[in-house]
Amino acid sequence: MPKMKCTCGEIINLGGIPSPHQYLFISDTDFDQFQDTIEAEEVYLKMKICIQCPLCLRLHIYKEGFDRSGQIYLLEKE
Repeated sequence: MPKMKCTCGEIINLGGIPSPHQYLFISDTDFDQFQDTIEAEEVYLKMKICIQCPLCLRLHIYKEGFDRSGQIYLLEKE
């Protein structure tokens, strides 16, 4: 099963499909290319991957797939 380790030490299980920890997002300009079409595979390929740690809520964003390092964001304290 695919897993990843968060900066906080939490092991995030990514094996479930769909994964409750994985989010997909797309830029507004990329999404606009699909206006009036329903090409799910093409839309999916344009999407970026975001993994949210269930413990600390950090966001791990992979704009170029899992082959490259992602960017990690931590929520600010209120």
